[in-house]
This record gives sequence, structure tokens and C-alpha cells, in this order.
Amino acid sequence: MTLALRLQIAFGLLALIATGAVGILTRTAWQNAEEERFTERLDAAEKGVLKALDQEASQIAKQLQSTCDHDGDIDQTTMDLEHGLTPERRLSISQLVKDQMQALGLDELSLFTGTGEILGAGHDPAAAGKVDRALVAQPAAKGATLLVRPAGARAKAALVARCSHSLVGGSQVIYLMGARHLDAMLSRVGDAYDVKLSIAGTSAYEPAVGEKSRTVTAPIARLGALRLVETLSTRKLEQNLASVDRWIILASAATVVVAILLAIWMANGLARPLEALARQAAEVVTGEPRPVEVKGTREIIAFANAFNKALDDLVKLRKRLATTERIAARREIARRVAHEIKNPLAPIRAAVETLRRLRARSDPAFDDYFDEATKTVLSEVHRITKIVSEFTEFARLPAPHPTSVDIVEVARSTVALYAAGGARVSLEESPCPIIQADRDQVVQVLTNLIQNGLDAASATKAPEVDVRIEPLAEAGITIRIADNGPGVSDEMLPKLFLPYATNKPSGTGLGLAIVQRIVHEHGGEITYEKGPAGGAVFRVVLPVVGLALPVASLDDTPESQPEPRG
Repeated sequence: MTLALRLQIAFGLLALIATGAVGILTRTAWQNAEEERFTERLDAAEKGVLKALDQEASQIAKQLQSTCDHDGDIDQTTMDLEHGLTPERRLSISQLVKDQMQALGLDELSLFTGTGEILGAGHDPAAAGKVDRALVAQPAAKGATLLVRPAGARAKAALVARCSHSLVGGSQVIYLMGARHLDAMLSRVGDAYDVKLSIAGTSAYEPAVGEKSRTVTAPIARLGALRLVETLSTRKLEQNLASVDRWIILASAATVVVAILLAIWMANGLARPLEALARQAAEVVTGEPRPVEVKGTREIIAFANAFNKALDDLVKLRKRLATTERIAARREIARRVAHEIKNPLAPIRAAVETLRRLRARSDPAFDDYFDEATKTVLSEVHRITKIVSEFTEFARLPAPHPTSVDIVEVARSTVALYAAGGARVSLEESPCPIIQADRDQVVQVLTNLIQNGLDAASATKAPEVDVRIEPLAEAGITIRIADNGPGVSDEMLPKLFLPYATNKPSGTGLGLAIVQRIVHEHGGEITYEKGPAGGAVFRVVLPVVGLALPVASLDDTPESQPEPRG
């Protein structure tokens, strides 16, 4: 995952979390405020209902008492009751009660005798009679009483008050009972506070269906067993909450977009210098050591300066390493060359000394031995010349000059040359990436390993060499060369890649040493293993972009040594 993508994800998540948290807190605070406002409205509506109940109850009681005390029609009705009521008078009293009910603004009004006989009713007489007879036996109460009473086909909550009237010295007592339904009063108070009010158990109590609302049932002491139902619509609350949610989502989206844009800007500012550093560091690895450009933030500039200092130290170290390796190589090769040359010098010395002795005593065998001795000397001199030539070839192996190389194509060409000569060399290949390597030296590696395999398998009836080219997951390729020979002996394994180490009669022991040097200079490695069915298996691993190591000819001096390429 790139730095830019990580910053974008981090900034986006941070903005989303922060905006979401602020949005949730804002929504919660707003909802709590709305809840408090709802509660305040319900409390205010409840107080308004109590105040209206007190006013209505006092008003009804005063109206009825004033009617009983001062109304002439009531006196006349009492007198008529003392002397007996005619049908015509009863009809007149019934109309009088209806008129009086309208004049007092009541919803119910009934006129009773002490025995419960109904003299007149301004509403449904049957419904009034059922309630009035029960109230006649109760003592007179101050104010009005809140009851749920039948009113026609439906039950309604009403404030009910009564008063009594009798003549002085008379035996008859009449009662006037009036009621005012609470629907209008509750509707009036509810409109004032935008709350729907009703009394539980009455026809006005209709729970909301379909519409989102909140209903609170409040027990009020003045209502007795009755309960006030307060219903408040939550539609506006839900609409406001939905509006807040939309604004929170829009704000979150805008914040995330701004955060991502900011992250892209910051990531580009950070990533470009880092990418430039990575490219230039890769060039250092591939053999172009030069200081990187110092750009970017203060931290990146400090890192680039440290990298340049390390690069300068690395170049100096490589120069010293090259000089040290050159001296060590001279010593090792000089020791090995001296060892190799000492062997032919012994027969040369013996031949010359023998010739001198024969010549000194004028031995007649001098002429016969002269031919044999000179042949021996010439043969050993030729051997010394070959050793020196091969040493010079090994010592002057040029540094690799990397180019784009298709290793599969190179392997095909090399195997085809051997196959054309009659050798049984097979190739098994897989698609491989193009590598950066010296083509001629890669060909030399393949040629030496294939020829070694054929030489090792020459003792068998059908010598075979199998070449396999495969890609590596770690950005590289592997070359596997196996033969069906006897394999490498155990005593040769420790010195397998050393110069002049060989068990072949005509070999010089420089082939594998040259192969190892080429492979190492390309940043790869070569290993040996015994084949499953016998024989030798050499495995060469080359990276796509090799590491160019400093290479110096053994006869170069430190002063004439070119700058290492990295």
C-alpha cells in the first residue's frame, strides 16, 4: 500500500470519525433540547387544563346557584309543585329548562323533585334520569364535580353541579342539575399549547393511528379516578431530526472529500521526494552512484543528506575494498601460479643438469640424451606458457557491461550450438523477465557449465546435459544445469570453485572460478548439489537488476584504477 493511499485512508477515516462524533453529539443535544421542550409543553398543557377546570367548575356552580336562588321561574315551579302540576304546566317547565340550558351555556340541564321525578330536561331525559337519581341522594357539594356520564350514545367527561330550591315553610324541594362537557374546554386548551387533550375512557379519547406521536397519561388528583391523556405529534420532531441527519451526512461527506484532497496534496508532497530518492537509490544499486537531489520537507532533506554522506562513504569504501581485494588476489594468484610453475621447473632443471654433466665429461651418450632432454624442456616450457596465458585471461576478465538480455533466447542459442555438434543437450524453459546483464558473460557461464557437464558425463554410454530456465518470485531467474555423470567427489567439494582446482587430466581448474566470478559480479549466486539419480546439478540465480561490484584487473595500480561504477 502506497504512502498516498495510506494517508488518504487515514485522513478520510479521521474526518469521518470526527464529523460523525460531532454529528452524533449535536443530534443528541438537539434531541434532548426537543425532549425538554416537549416536556415543558406537556406540563404547561396540564397546568392549563387544571386552571381551566377550576374556572369552569366555579362558573357552573355559581350559575346554577344563582338560578336556584334568584330565578322566578324556579319559584313558580316550586309553587306549582305544591298545588299539583297540570300536563300543560309540565310541558311549559320542560321548555323552560331547555331555554335555561341554552342561556347558561350548558350541555345538560335537568330539573328534579326530591323523590327523583324528572320535571324537565334540556337533553336526553332517559340518560339524565339515570345519573340525576343517583345524585339526588348526595349532599350538596360546593363547586362542580368531574364525571364521565352518558350523553346520548357516547360517554363524555363533564363538569356536573347541582343546586336545590324550596319555598319558605313549603314541603317540596326541587333540584337543578347542570353539566358542561369538557371536549370544548380541552380542545381550546390543547390548541393553545399544540397538544391534543382528552380524558381516558371517553369518546374524545382516540389513540393516534398511522401518525407518529407521543402520548402521556397523567393522573390528576382533581380528576379522581379519571386520567388526562396528552398526545403530542412527533412529526415535526422527526422532520427536524431528519433534516439534522441530512446536514450531518452532507457535512461528513464534505469533510471527507476535503480530508482526502488534503491527504492527496500532502501525500504528493511527501511521496515525490521519497520516490525520487528510491529511484536514485536504485541507480546506485545498479551501478550509478551519484548524490541525490535534496528536496522536500526538513526530515526528507535530513534523510537525503544522510543518504548522500553514506553514499560517499560507500564509494570510498568500495575503492578501498577494490584495492584490498586486488592485493589479496595478487598474493593468492601469485602463490598458485608459483605452485603450478614449480612442477614443470623440476624436470627442466633435471634435464639441463644432466646435459651439463654429460657435456663436462664428454660422454658419448650426450648426443642421444640431448634430443630427449630438449623435448622435455620444450614441453614443460609450453606448459608454463599455457599456465601464464590462462592466468592472464582469468586476471584480465573484463567488468560486466549490463544490457537487456532475454535469458531464454540466450539459452536457446547456446543449446542449439551444442546440439548441432551432436551433443545431447536439452532445454526446458518457462517465460522469464528480461534481465540486466552482460550478454557475452552470460553466454560464457552457460558454455562453461554445459561443457563441464558433457566432460563429466563423457564416461557414460549416453552423456546428457539438461538445462532448465525458470523465473523466481523474488524478481529474478534461475538456471539449472544437470548432467548424468558421476558427480563431484567429496574431497573436491570444499575447493570446487577455487582457481586451479580440478580432477580432470587436461583441465586447468579456472572454468568454475570464472563462472563464479561472473555470477557474483552480476549480483547472483551459484550453488552445487548432487542430482536425485546421481550426476552434478549447478544452480545459478541471477536478479533482474544485478548488483555491479567493483572489479579491477590484477595488474592495475591504485592510481590507474577507474572509479567504481557502484
